[in-house]
Amino acid sequence: MKNIEYKNLLNIEKKSINPFSRESLTAKVKKEFGNGNFYWHDFGNGIASSICNYKVKENSNINLSSDISGAVIIFNLSNDIKYIFDNEKNFVLEKNSFFLGLSSNQFKTQINLKKNLNYNSITIGIKEKLFLELAQKLNNLNSKMTESKNHNYSIMQGGLIDSIQLDILNHINKNNKDESLLSNLNLESLCTKLIYYTLGKIMNPKDDPTLSIDKIESLKKAKDIILTQYHLPLSIKDIANKSATNECYLKKDFKQYYNMTIYQMLKEQRLKEAKKLLEKEISVKEVCLKVGYKHTGNFSKLFFDKFGISPSLYKKQYNY
Repeated sequence: MKNIEYKNLLNIEKKSINPFSRESLTAKVKKEFGNGNFYWHDFGNGIASSICNYKVKENSNINLSSDISGAVIIFNLSNDIKYIFDNEKNFVLEKNSFFLGLSSNQFKTQINLKKNLNYNSITIGIKEKLFLELAQKLNNLNSKMTESKNHNYSIMQGGLIDSIQLDILNHINKNNKDESLLSNLNLESLCTKLIYYTLGKIMNPKDDPTLSIDKIESLKKAKDIILTQYHLPLSIKDIANKSATNECYLKKDFKQYYNMTIYQMLKEQRLKEAKKLLEKEISVKEVCLKVGYKHTGNFSKLFFDKFGISPSLYKKQYNY
């Protein structure tokens, strides 16, 4: 595993200073480490944005630190990103997800990256004084601020990126390269719109419920159980117990977070694995049992509904 200081990862190509303390910076990943681009903009109003799109040649830990206390909202548009903190706690920001976090003026983390995978994320940074004004209605704000002072960071809430956020993020990705002042003003308006909408999602859960990080971690465990233990006779109660949550919350939150029910995901996984097994020299009945179904009739119907062909015909078609 290669350890790289964030400042050593990049070659700064251009720096622009506009009126009213507005700065823009363009950088490229050094060829020895990988390839890709970083765009950073300080709007001079307590808000900054960072847009990155890059790959690394080797499995790497990028050491990142900051001496500016405040909040960040990070949106991940690519592969899963793993953050490793000083207290040995890890947090994985999944593809098409976001989170709101707080940091002290002694913030440190390692970003764990896998070689040859594309990483595309957009980060909005908000200085502490401004964030405290913007987020007065945020639940547990005081306790989370205390936590960030004690541990140098605190992860508050997050969830899947919705269609409105994605539309704004796509516009940010398209409009971040033009360094003109007019374009910079447009980028600022997009970032402030994204802040307004995202904080609104978090502060008004009745309108658009967002899930706490603890709940998201339980949902990730539930998904992992489904993907790895699909061959077992899993019940919602079993999955809930193994995920450290209760059945009621699991059913509701799972549908909200993954946009499908637990049984839908379990069925999809079983049928996907069944299709692979049917391509081998295994009977339909054996495949049925191996993926967790007891009755071949039920299995055959589900397979036909999914793929438009019976498992026996699929097997013959593939083998011949």
